[in-house]
Amino acid sequence: MTDWIDITHTLHEDMPQWPGDPPYQLRRVEEITGPGTANLSQLSTSVHIGTHVDAPLHYFPTEADVAALPLEKLCGPALVVHVTAPRDIEVADLEPAGIKSGDRVLLRTANEALREKRAFDEGFFGLTGQAARWLADRGVVLVGIDYFSVDNYREETRPAHYALLGKGVVVIEGLDLAGVAPGRYELVALPLKMAGSEGSPARVIIRPLSQHTSGE
Repeated sequence: MTDWIDITHTLHEDMPQWPGDPPYQLRRVEEITGPGTANLSQLSTSVHIGTHVDAPLHYFPTEADVAALPLEKLCGPALVVHVTAPRDIEVADLEPAGIKSGDRVLLRTANEALREKRAFDEGFFGLTGQAARWLADRGVVLVGIDYFSVDNYREETRPAHYALLGKGVVVIEGLDLAGVAPGRYELVALPLKMAGSEGSPARVIIRPLSQHTSGE
């Protein structure tokens, strides 16, 4: 059996975060001091930390929260697309990739050069609004990218978020796709089942699909 590839960033207190968001903090509130005692920790964080899932509620106040996201969108065949150009992803980058209706598309980008930085980098790349609309119109069910947002930092109107979440496309941000070859994989992406939350940290794993299984 092919080994799973963990494409999740490990959460820790020195990791970069979106400017102004509540920081990730893990605090030990009880310690093992003898028989019958245990370690107990308290977690405080933005739900958009590290590798995380955005639900439609993030931008649409009456739409689905993260607890309502269908498992059939979060788990299943996925296509890793490698875009090397140091700019926002355009439709022309996606057209040759063989993206089909029902696909889950994971975008490995030039952002991977930023992965070792401890500080947030405002110069990261996202999707153009046109590229996001192209994916949504194509019928994809999930789009993932390898930095904090599908929209670049300077794009204040967030067209990629609106285009994707508005069509019910699940968004995963903060993936670790460095070294992952383009191609078709099996994806499992499981956010915490939190009622009323517009997003959640997630553990995301993939493993390659055989040529026969992928249908290519």
